[in-house]
Amino acid sequence: MTGASVLSTLVTIAVCVTLLALLMVLLVAVYRFNLKRHPYTDCRRCRGSGERRSRLFAHSFGYCPDCAGTGHKLRAGVRLFNVR
Repeated sequence: MTGASVLSTLVTIAVCVTLLALLMVLLVAVYRFNLKRHPYTDCRRCRGSGERRSRLFAHSFGYCPDCAGTGHKLRAGVRLFNVR
């Protein structure tokens, strides 16, 4: 390989790495903005209703212990990025 082709290859790699880094920064910024707009998700345990049915008595129910009866839980990224 000649010196020019090695330099050309290194420049191409540098441009690709830079574009990939910029894309990652953009994706993180969009995800953080989305977390700011929608910080809560439906509770998986009660499916967003806030109440849990008894397994033994079908007519009785209580509040969901995971979401404290609200039906919503914070998304994982809210804690990770400290978004409020």
